[in-house]
Amino acid sequence: MTEEIEAIGSPMENQDIMTMIDFTAASEYTKATEIFNNMLMQRVDDALEQEKIGLANSTFNGVDSEEEQLELDLDDDEDIDVTDDEIDAMVDEIDDESGAWDDMDEEED
Repeated sequence: MTEEIEAIGSPMENQDIMTMIDFTAASEYTKATEIFNNMLMQRVDDALEQEKIGLANSTFNGVDSEEEQLELDLDDDEDIDVTDDEIDAMVDEIDDESGAWDDMDEEED
């Protein structure tokens, strides 16, 4: 029974894969590794180029990327007025309760 194998990818890529397999079968691992590395680098270059294009589009053309970005609401309508004396009192209260600064003083000695 003969099964047909569907070719996926470009004919050149498939030829490279077949050549790599042939070199591996013939125990010519250096040549097979060369072909594998070249194919891998081509894929990495293609992916990097796509990322560059996406970044350039979002930076210079205002095109949003497919990933959704979170928006932070940094504009509070409510202003909080705290004086330096109130901050010092809060720090002293926290210090008295936790004793954290006491531990730091012991380490410095």
